[in-house]
Amino acid sequence: MTKRASTSDIADVPLLLMGLRTPLAIDEARWEWLLRIGRLTGLHGRLAAANLLNPELPPPVRRHLLSSARVAAFRSQMLRAELFHLARLCRNDFPVILLKGSAYVLQRRRMAEGRFVSDIDLLVPREQLRVMEDRLKAAGWQAQKLDAYDERYYRDWSHETPPLRYPGRTLEVDLHHAITPVTGRRAFDPATLFNCSQPIPGTPFHALCAEDQVLHACLHCFNDGDLELRVREVVDIDGLVREYADRPGFWDRLGQRATELHLERPLWYGLHYAKKWLGCPVPASAVAGLKQPPALHRRLMDMLVPMTMLPPSPDHPPALKVKCARVLMLARHHLLRMPPHMLAPHLTRKSLRRMCAHLSGNAEAGSA
Repeated sequence: MTKRASTSDIADVPLLLMGLRTPLAIDEARWEWLLRIGRLTGLHGRLAAANLLNPELPPPVRRHLLSSARVAAFRSQMLRAELFHLARLCRNDFPVILLKGSAYVLQRRRMAEGRFVSDIDLLVPREQLRVMEDRLKAAGWQAQKLDAYDERYYRDWSHETPPLRYPGRTLEVDLHHAITPVTGRRAFDPATLFNCSQPIPGTPFHALCAEDQVLHACLHCFNDGDLELRVREVVDIDGLVREYADRPGFWDRLGQRATELHLERPLWYGLHYAKKWLGCPVPASAVAGLKQPPALHRRLMDMLVPMTMLPPSPDHPPALKVKCARVLMLARHHLLRMPPHMLAPHLTRKSLRRMCAHLSGNAEAGSA
């Protein structure tokens, strides 16, 4: 493919987002840049799903998109195979909820086409966490060996166990007992998620109800993530909203559920950026009915979020302001996950460990 001469990288980010829903009529040089930032953000499979049927695609572009589509389809097939095996561990003695991509695939959501899946997220009641973990390990799944501190972090403070991986396979299992860290500001009793969950026909699994799926996507994006290049999470929010927007009473139930779970803030941000960047069909009344963030917070987020989540030029390192924005949003991420009196010693310990590992690595390199 030819090297692109010059264009506005910033102007082409909206072009990428538009290309996730609409076939694009652009030249090969602009396609080259879109494919590169598509891979950078993990959106190349979705770009392929929306554009492969376009008869005007340049042949080199078609080959790249076809490759992305085949990889996404292969990973989806691997996911189905893993879920087939995991289904045998579900004995109907307690509900097992599939989260995010796994649920989208088994529910045959349109938004799952071209979406890359890297892990399988399972949600079980906390009192059954050890039971499910033991079943997974008996079936051959293995957890990464952690020191006592990291093990305690997962067991006591997080909302999941250490990731489990089956030797020789690609996908890992993340076993959750909640959808937000126990120590997080927005922690709530996950029992309500199970009460409102819905069975996935033909499987022993459940999925979150439509409103909870949207809330979880918003929570995962704007509360449980550091936001760096997470534009794909906003694409998920947009896809879910488009899937459910026309269901009678959906918007009323979504607002009520957000209020009930105290998740109005992440929902507001999720709907705001999905509408702003992707033209998501969000009624004005749905946003107006939510408790909005303070005006100062909105201005800061509108300044920092695009620099953090949207892809920069792949040809140059991030600008200083982008690096600063990422640091600030990472700090926000940590403060949302842990209170300051716990966060300070936690980060200090992590920093000291990285420093020791770095010094040890340098020492080994020198002796070699």
